[in-house]
Amino acid sequence: MVEEILEPKRSRLSITPREIIFKYIRYVPWLIVSVVIMLAAAYLKLRYSTPTYNVSGKLLVNSQTPYSNAGEKFDDIFMMQKADKLNDEIEIIKSRSMASRVVRSLGLEMQVNNKGKIRSTIIHPEEVPFDFEIVSADSLKGFGILITILNDNQFRINEAPQTYNFNEAVEVGGVRFRLRGGNSDRLGFASNEFNVSWVPTESMAAMLSGSIGVGRVGEGTNVLSISYQTENIRLGNDIVNQYMREYQLASLEDKREIAGKTLSFINSQLDTVYRELKGVEFNLQNYRQKNQVYSAEAQANLLFNELSESNKEIVQLGMKLKWIDYNIAYLSDRRNEHQIISAMLGAEEPALMEQVSAFNKLQLDRSTALITIPAGNPTIVKMDAAIEKLRSDMISNMRNVRQTYTLALDELQRQNRSAGGVISTIPSKEKQLLEVTRQQAILQELYSYLLQKKLETALASASTISSIKVVESAISNGIPVSPNRKGLYIMAILLGIAIPVGIVFLLEYLNDKVKSKNDIQQITDAPILGEVGHADQAGALVVTSNNRKFLAEQFRIIRSNLQYILPKVEKPAILVTSSFSGEGKSFISTNLGSVLALSGKRTVILEFDIRKPKILKGLGLHERKGITNYIVSSIKLDEVITPVPGVDNLFVIPCGPVPPNPAEMLLDERIDQLFKELRSRFDVIIVDTAPVGLVSDAISLGRHVDAIVYIVRHNYTLKKQIQLIDDIYVNNKLPHASIIINDITKQGGYGYYGYGGYGYGYGYGYGYGKEGTSYFDSEDGRKRSGWKKWVSFSKKD
Repeated sequence: MVEEILEPKRSRLSITPREIIFKYIRYVPWLIVSVVIMLAAAYLKLRYSTPTYNVSGKLLVNSQTPYSNAGEKFDDIFMMQKADKLNDEIEIIKSRSMASRVVRSLGLEMQVNNKGKIRSTIIHPEEVPFDFEIVSADSLKGFGILITILNDNQFRINEAPQTYNFNEAVEVGGVRFRLRGGNSDRLGFASNEFNVSWVPTESMAAMLSGSIGVGRVGEGTNVLSISYQTENIRLGNDIVNQYMREYQLASLEDKREIAGKTLSFINSQLDTVYRELKGVEFNLQNYRQKNQVYSAEAQANLLFNELSESNKEIVQLGMKLKWIDYNIAYLSDRRNEHQIISAMLGAEEPALMEQVSAFNKLQLDRSTALITIPAGNPTIVKMDAAIEKLRSDMISNMRNVRQTYTLALDELQRQNRSAGGVISTIPSKEKQLLEVTRQQAILQELYSYLLQKKLETALASASTISSIKVVESAISNGIPVSPNRKGLYIMAILLGIAIPVGIVFLLEYLNDKVKSKNDIQQITDAPILGEVGHADQAGALVVTSNNRKFLAEQFRIIRSNLQYILPKVEKPAILVTSSFSGEGKSFISTNLGSVLALSGKRTVILEFDIRKPKILKGLGLHERKGITNYIVSSIKLDEVITPVPGVDNLFVIPCGPVPPNPAEMLLDERIDQLFKELRSRFDVIIVDTAPVGLVSDAISLGRHVDAIVYIVRHNYTLKKQIQLIDDIYVNNKLPHASIIINDITKQGGYGYYGYGGYGYGYGYGYGYGKEGTSYFDSEDGRKRSGWKKWVSFSKKD
């Protein structure tokens, strides 16, 4: 303790865990109450919240198509490219059109909830104790009706007094319906009240599509997980399972539609090619009969070997031109306005292939969209415009391609004509025969190719199976996902701790008053002379010869510490001041003088707080002549010295009448004479002066004293005013400055330092001994047991 007074260093201002515990332990009851309240709120939420369960199922999406082995060229025509379309499939499942199929299949437009005292519970359609039959209603508007079943034959609507019979047609709010059923054995519900609601299919589909969850089970797999959160597990299982069934059916429908349209297109092309082939064969037969040409192999082998390769190219170009002509006519025919095409046969232009794929995709999307929306819908109109634009672009592109092929064909024919000069000896009849047979070969090859594709498409269509396989039917683990019991309780505990901690932190942060000795030591190195607790008694004098209370002992500790503060002066003068009024200067001055007088030293207290004197009032003495009388008149010093009753060797010199110019009076030469006479008569002089933070009285009197004691009141003095003490101490404006912390209250959060920060408090064994004997008298005059003392200390300190 001695070292702490003589060498105050900020480097030693660390707070130990024990100090933190004693500082904040008084908030523990509030912390416990807050946690209990939050846990109770969490329990009520769990008790009255409707649990939500997660239902999920798994399905496998096979990325291969039924036509994957039918030839690459044919796959390209009908957009059967081998690509990972799993993300597209996910969006299809989550679409409103798929949700509409599920809603219609399960009849989800109508929902029935059983009304309880606090919450309502959704009921599975098969568990509803009655059949709600809608006779007539506005299909674009939803409605809700409260049904109260009275008995097996009667019910009430919307809490109205009128009763209705089962099987009776009832009209309410434009909705005409009939209620069937009413078996009382089936009414095992929370109440006999049921909320019946109906919403249009599209509205329900929009809500359902937003609630369904679809995602990959893992990266690199084609397995999708479909999940749905619901209050009713059985209903959730039905929804997830129906989603998987509807997705399978939709996949089969798409494949069958593609196969049907493909067959229709091939059949139409077969008819056209067959008619042309029949005409060419008839012409060939007539030509042979007319010109008697039956075999040209000998001449061909001899004369046309050089033209064989060019003829092959001419045949290929002719086939391509024929197909382009067919498709231009097909696209231009308005009867085929909404039909897919096969313009890729015989053509190998990439741009044309992409346009045909996009055209077929738009046609299929339009057909799919027409299932749920009318033809006049803006979406269909937009699709028709895109199809028409793409049709026009394809016709233009095909004509460009045809021109390219024509130029190539003309070049080949020019080369043939050039070679014709070499073979000009060949009869013209044979040339005509070659032209006819060439046309026959082109049509024959095309006809055979179409027959092959027709067979393959028919086989694939007959054996069409869904590429969607249900891996795992809908199931739930039965554990609610909302509300999360464990998470809610953890959150309640955290909130229960965070709220009071936050409040305490805010109070601590906003509090700018001195709360502990550390607050002072963090600002100034001025030594702390001692600490004084709160005094509950009315009088200012608490230190008497027979007083063994803890408060009196604190002043005795300060008396002991003075020897380390005061210089080696035989008869010291000590000035007591503070930052502003109300910090306890007069109380400290009175009891400091009393404790020094009890040690046998003649002590006098000067009431130099001329503006606001309190010494005499605190001692219970009447006003009398004092310092101002001594200064302005010629009275003797003995006339103003007053002994303090009950305390030997303690005297007081009162202030006297309050003058109009206190500051100037303190500069009078009689002040010097006063201190000189007092030093000759008394061992110790205590000067109670005005606050140094308000007036200059203390600075003026500083030259007459040997040390000053600066009073800091706990939970009253502002922290910023400690800087004034530091300025006085560092710049030595007043001699040997030290600090006394006054009015430390157990309720003020002073922490471990309350009542004896230097080791003389309860915490160091100078309180209640093991034998039940105390070194100090209790403040209220009673002895306390150990556990009561600990509870009192820990709860308030």
